[in-house]
Amino acid sequence: MKINKPKIKIYEENNFDSIDISQNITNTEISGSIDNKIILKDITIDSCIIKNVSFQNIELDNIDLLDVIFENCDLSNTNFDNQFITRVEFNNCKLSGMSLINTTLKDALIENCNLSLTNFTGTSITNLIVNNSSLNDAFLDECSIKNIEFNNDKFNKTEIVRTSLNGVDFSNSDITGIRMDAFSMKGIKINSFECRYLIGILGVEVVD
Repeated sequence: MKINKPKIKIYEENNFDSIDISQNITNTEISGSIDNKIILKDITIDSCIIKNVSFQNIELDNIDLLDVIFENCDLSNTNFDNQFITRVEFNNCKLSGMSLINTTLKDALIENCNLSLTNFTGTSITNLIVNNSSLNDAFLDECSIKNIEFNNDKFNKTEIVRTSLNGVDFSNSDITGIRMDAFSMKGIKINSFECRYLIGILGVEVVD
């Protein structure tokens, strides 16, 4: 799948402690630790690279992301509910417990990340690639999905309900322990080893 990459123009390097967080943050490379708790509210982060930042001391309130690359960041338990996330990459990041309820996620790459316990309820997903990442215990409910690609991902105890995955290929990922209703399961692609597990979910016993 081809996705639109982030459009980045970096004009300065900085950290969150010295940025004016009352207005949109643009054209900046941001790195370093956060000394004091800060609140990012009602702004867009646009055309930025964010490296080695823990968001544990950063509260997010109504933050949109446009053309942003996160590298080696900890965004565990961050809230992006009802937001727009467009042309964004997450590389080697902790995303555990992230909330994306009713969020629009478009042209995104997630690579080598931990998405365990992430909540995708009502998420609108268009053009998403997830590589070498863990979605264990994640929750997808009534998501709208158009073009999604999974490569070598883990779905242990992932719960997927009321989400059409017709044509989505899980064949090179580990779906052992996945919980999926019949509607979501319809039309997915899996390997022969996974067939027996999914048939078991439906209460069918395979007799050799």
